[in-house]
Amino acid sequence: MSEKSLETTNNKIRIILIVLCLIVIIGGGAFGTYMFLSNKNAKGNSQMAQNPNINVNMNNNNNFYKPAVSEYTYDLGEFLLNLSDTDSKRFLKAKIHLGFNNKKMLKEIEKKKPVILDSINTVLRAKKHDDFSTKGTEEIKVELLNKINPMFENGLCDNVYFTEILVQ
Repeated sequence: MSEKSLETTNNKIRIILIVLCLIVIIGGGAFGTYMFLSNKNAKGNSQMAQNPNINVNMNNNNNFYKPAVSEYTYDLGEFLLNLSDTDSKRFLKAKIHLGFNNKKMLKEIEKKKPVILDSINTVLRAKKHDDFSTKGTEEIKVELLNKINPMFENGLCDNVYFTEILVQ
């Protein structure tokens, strides 16, 4: 074979190998992304099954869940309390807001504020410092909503917002 045809054959083989490598890399990336997103969606759906009181909105493709954003909020102020850790004395400082969508709730929250504050204090004082991880904070929010929502007649609170959390 001539040197020119051998060189042309080597170039064709290189191009074919490069194209195959690119296909494998792109296919692997697409598969990995699909698995990551489908696993994330499965976790979101299982959380919804465990916590039916979480209010969520679905977008048009029904694959992505996100917490609802409340139209109104009410500032409950600052909470400073001891946690239930037995190994050491720990305390929590938190600023909490309640989220709701019915404007009539504002007067009802103001009227029942002492009972709401007492319920929140009771829930938070039973917690330990380890409970205030990212996942734990979301579970605490659901627990707080389950504790205070039975008190209302004009609607329900759909979110609890921690605007400040300090555990020491």
